Amino acid sequence: MTRLSYIRLVCCGLWWLVFLAGSGMSAPSTVEAKWSGHLRAQGFSSWFGKPHVLEYLGDTGPFADGSLDARLNGALFVGERLTLEAQYEAVLSGGESRKKMWELTQCMPSVQSLLSGPPSDERRLFSLTGALEEEDDHILYHRLDRLSATYTADKVTVRAGRQALTWGNGLVFNPMDLLNPFAPSDVIRDYKTGDDMLVLQGYYGMFSDLQVAYAPRRNPVTGDVSGSESSLAGKAKWSAMGSDWDLMLARHYEDTVVGLGMVRYVMDAAWRLDVTCIAMNGDFSGGVFSGVTNLDYSWVWGGHNFYGLCELYYNGFGHADPMDSIVDLDLLMRMDRGEIYTSGRWYASGQVQFEAHPLVNLFLSTIINLDDGSLLVQPRISWDALSSLRILAGVDIPAGPSGTEFGGLDEPLTGKPASAPVKAYVMATWYF
Repeated sequence: MTRLSYIRLVCCGLWWLVFLAGSGMSAPSTVEAKWSGHLRAQGFSSWFGKPHVLEYLGDTGPFADGSLDARLNGALFVGERLTLEAQYEAVLSGGESRKKMWELTQCMPSVQSLLSGPPSDERRLFSLTGALEEEDDHILYHRLDRLSATYTADKVTVRAGRQALTWGNGLVFNPMDLLNPFAPSDVIRDYKTGDDMLVLQGYYGMFSDLQVAYAPRRNPVTGDVSGSESSLAGKAKWSAMGSDWDLMLARHYEDTVVGLGMVRYVMDAAWRLDVTCIAMNGDFSGGVFSGVTNLDYSWVWGGHNFYGLCELYYNGFGHADPMDSIVDLDLLMRMDRGEIYTSGRWYASGQVQFEAHPLVNLFLSTIINLDDGSLLVQPRISWDALSSLRILAGVDIPAGPSGTEFGGLDEPLTGKPASAPVKAYVMATWYF
């Protein structure tokens, strides 16, 4: 069966599952179907400022763009032990800035990373993503983000198929989360991108949680499943000395990864710490260490609820000088795989949430590159307009001089920075 035929087959199966869930068709008493999802519309305006590589085309904004995102989640519960799950999404996005970026990439391939596209399935076991239309000013794609079967026994749960798995205790950065971690700048974290894998989860003795995950992947050049492209990982959780501990051991691509995590309370605040060591090609003598530690705390002041977090992150693959990052193949390879999103070594991040009203929350998030002094500031406001409708408005503000991570590295041809824009956005999400 070709990959395209497989997409058609599973899409038909999903729509049939959703139809059963919504139509109330008779079914055996041991079978229950549920469905949910959302419709999301977003509009945003981008200012790239000057100097910027976009000046090569004569204009740096502001540019108007938008996107529509539809998601359908279906689940079929067969008895008490078997669950079948499928989640489908379709996304249409585009506008003026996308068209400008497309024009720029035609003459400057070095800025290709500024042109976003759909999640890539070239390494995944199954190709469940399809671009329905891709033009210079817009893209329309659909994909199956989840397609899995789960069997629950007395002490063990087995889940196979496209699914999401999150390990680690990082709140902004998460070095122990090897499979599709969120980008630190993501403010919408409803759904993590799914991967094709087999996961076993259970408990035994002192271990409150034992997990083993196997994610087979394809070599993007040959298209064949390859052990050097795949991941096999295990994690154990237990409690001791007033803390919860996590120990992870993984064979990830061609590297061996060991991780240790800890969570405990310090007075009324939660303190978390994760450390990983990656043995390049199995050699621990030249191991690369990364780590994250954070504190978060909630309190009441003046009759309002507050929440705050602060986090410190060390990226062992990063560099103090951003120019060294663009020639580091180990770092670039991991950024291309979506494991690392930052090029520096030391970062500080924080967030404050203020509940102005039970339905209105204000947020301020900041990520600072401690090596070059550049930063990203993300103020936003969330309003639960209805029980099923949420409106989010905010601004992403990168700041820093040319030659820094958030200020923008210089494009070789023009010598001007290719920085991310200041972006203001409004987003409305209807959940059903």
